[in-house]
Amino acid sequence: MKFVRSSPDYSSTTSLRNDRAASQSHLQWRLHAQATGHASTRAQRQNGLVPLMLSSDDQSSSSESFGEGRKGRRGWLQAGAGLSCAAVIAVNTVPLLAQSGGDGGSGNAKNGGGGGGGNGDGSGANNHIYDLAEDDGQGADGDDEEDDDEEYEDDDEEEESAEGEEGAAAADREVEGADEALLGGDDFDDDDEEYTDLSKGTFFCAEVKANGLPIGPGVPTEEELFAGLNCQPGFVCTRSELSQDLRALLQSGLFANVDARVQHKGKGKYALEFTFSENLWQPIKSFRVEPSAAGKKGRLLIPDAEVARVMTEVAPQEGPTGLLKLAGIKNVVEGWYQKRGFVFGYISHYEGMETGEIVARVVEGRVNKVGVVHVDDEGNPRKDAGEVASDVILRELPFKPGQLYNAEDGRKALRDVFALGLFDNVQIFPRPNQKDESKVDVDIMVKERPMKSADIEAEWQIAPGPSGRAAVASIVPGGTLTFEHRNIARKGRQASASITAPNFLAPGEDLGYKVEYRHPYFLSPRDPKRTALAVSIFNARKLSGVFTPGPNGEDVPPVFIDRAGAKIGLIEQLSRNSKASLSFVAEQVTARDDSGQVCPNATRQLPNGMLAPNGPPTTLSPKGVDRLGFLQGNLTRDATYFVNGSPVGARDIFVVEQGLGLGSGFPFFNRCTGSATRFLKLRDVPETSRSPPPVLVLHARAGTAVGDMASYDYFTLGGPFSVRGYNVGELAACRSFLETAAELRLPVFGKHVYGFYEFGTDLGSSKHVKGNPTEYYRRAGSGASMGAGVKLGAVRLEWATDQNAGTGNLFVRFGERF
Repeated sequence: MKFVRSSPDYSSTTSLRNDRAASQSHLQWRLHAQATGHASTRAQRQNGLVPLMLSSDDQSSSSESFGEGRKGRRGWLQAGAGLSCAAVIAVNTVPLLAQSGGDGGSGNAKNGGGGGGGNGDGSGANNHIYDLAEDDGQGADGDDEEDDDEEYEDDDEEEESAEGEEGAAAADREVEGADEALLGGDDFDDDDEEYTDLSKGTFFCAEVKANGLPIGPGVPTEEELFAGLNCQPGFVCTRSELSQDLRALLQSGLFANVDARVQHKGKGKYALEFTFSENLWQPIKSFRVEPSAAGKKGRLLIPDAEVARVMTEVAPQEGPTGLLKLAGIKNVVEGWYQKRGFVFGYISHYEGMETGEIVARVVEGRVNKVGVVHVDDEGNPRKDAGEVASDVILRELPFKPGQLYNAEDGRKALRDVFALGLFDNVQIFPRPNQKDESKVDVDIMVKERPMKSADIEAEWQIAPGPSGRAAVASIVPGGTLTFEHRNIARKGRQASASITAPNFLAPGEDLGYKVEYRHPYFLSPRDPKRTALAVSIFNARKLSGVFTPGPNGEDVPPVFIDRAGAKIGLIEQLSRNSKASLSFVAEQVTARDDSGQVCPNATRQLPNGMLAPNGPPTTLSPKGVDRLGFLQGNLTRDATYFVNGSPVGARDIFVVEQGLGLGSGFPFFNRCTGSATRFLKLRDVPETSRSPPPVLVLHARAGTAVGDMASYDYFTLGGPFSVRGYNVGELAACRSFLETAAELRLPVFGKHVYGFYEFGTDLGSSKHVKGNPTEYYRRAGSGASMGAGVKLGAVRLEWATDQNAGTGNLFVRFGERF
């Protein structure tokens, strides 16, 4: 005896195998999905797909969603659980029960599609109902499958056809008999007002109920079993539709007999009642799994220890093999695949039911081909090839033809393709191959965003006029102008340029610019590390934290550091968030005062109001201008992930800069820093909760520098990203340092409220900095802070106390501390 899962054909119903015929030879697992509406259930019956989707409209959450059936019910083996990485799910579902066409077919009905000649497809979840078809011991081959799987052909085709026609005729006679009973046959009593004559062809179905359904894990409930029938509560049903429903239930293989009755409830409403008798086979004597005929390549992935669970957990159950035991086998075998993300791993069919020596034929679902579909603004496929070449998308996918398809690979593909920044919407559609149930075809649907963009961000500053008050003539326009091209030569290469000026009317006063070019897959399109070439030209001005006042708050003229130069490097993507880079930097560094003049030395104001002479040097060169070239390396290991918007996991960063003796004074130096941060989740949160979990953050950062370095490149202690509660550089400017921090984050009304403690020290290295700015500005060299805050979106509202002075202040910060 052989058990084959077939695929439903949604176009028509041609014949029915008698599930109570003398020679019972096939048990077919019928896949089904839930109908979304009466019209689609009864007429359209189109193939359903549940895509993985990511849209630029909403990237705030990640959730699992399930397709809802008519009246909110879920069909057994409904259209599968799709992942919406952007809280967007599009679900097209298919009927719960679909009838095989022609000779039944062992088609590809995994996850909700298939049928007809046996070569359908679909996408759904991972439950099943069973179809019993009668044959001579060979597979129930569909018309199309005849050319694809010669292993299922039988030399006695004429005998098989004759037996099939005889079985179908018997089943048809049984359905016709049931129809006669419904339409006033032997069971109809003209004097009984509870029943009605359906000779008019239609009736209003107010209720559908069942008797005799077994109950157990993996067994379809009454709601799930009826979710895809034509006759649904609240709709007008016809005699033809009722006959089709009865045929579908008879074909399911779940039951040895199915009876149906229509009962009058008054006011033109009727109740439809089905009565079921379960099919039974020999008790289980042995069990093993083997690859299906279509996917017979090598050893199955499921371990032997998991297969042995069938004999220890399912076989000992008393009584013959029925629906409960078959569901138990399915739960063990397919459950193992589903828990590990192999959503297309399922039992194709069974053999040996007559003897009890059961063999489960398993399909694991290998990727067959991957295609790219470009769609327009309305979601319709475009006739052209799109602006982004398909190779740019395909090289980002973690799965290749021949690999087992895994749901986690689908999520990674969705994330990585969207991360290219070239698309507004990305969807992943995996589906069984129409001609080979062991293969999975994957479509990547993308909606492109504009490849070129130009933005201007205006900032208006009100400057005091001659009288000290702002006037219209003194309102100074400033801001940033940005241009970006995301897809040069259709290869995903990107270029951008930005210009920043505090005063567009006089841009020469403080003009900043940055031009970048990025060439992904620079070494090879098949480079597993996705090595990218990055080139940038820059000019920027920043207030130096080395030459700032200490805790006494004395008046110190600011020193600005201008950096103009170029950087070229290679970046390797080690994992999702981890990367390594090596770059060469050539730059000119100029120290300037607040008037824009070159400033070779810093200074401070004396008590008499005069500026102190001979302050610490600002550059290596005595002229206030340095030119240098050095190597810069960066290694980031980031294993963090987000739980309801809160990072959890570990992150380690190491940065090193090595002077090459190129530039002013031939500087040789080495500057390195390392940090380790741990986000420890203290308690799990329910999957249905949107509140972040409580998290303990532990952080440590240290660094050291040796050789010929200018003061502006030394480490500073204090500030929003060092020791909170102090201004930038307020604690020290040093060659070596150590920072530690601890922060406890607790969810309150869906937000993180946190308390923290931080400490930093210069390890006594400030005296080794040329000019010793720490001593010159009377800084402590070390300090601690503690405080509390609340995170509101990207804003951190914090109260922090300076443990050196014992004072506290309120701070508004942007971005993450760690």
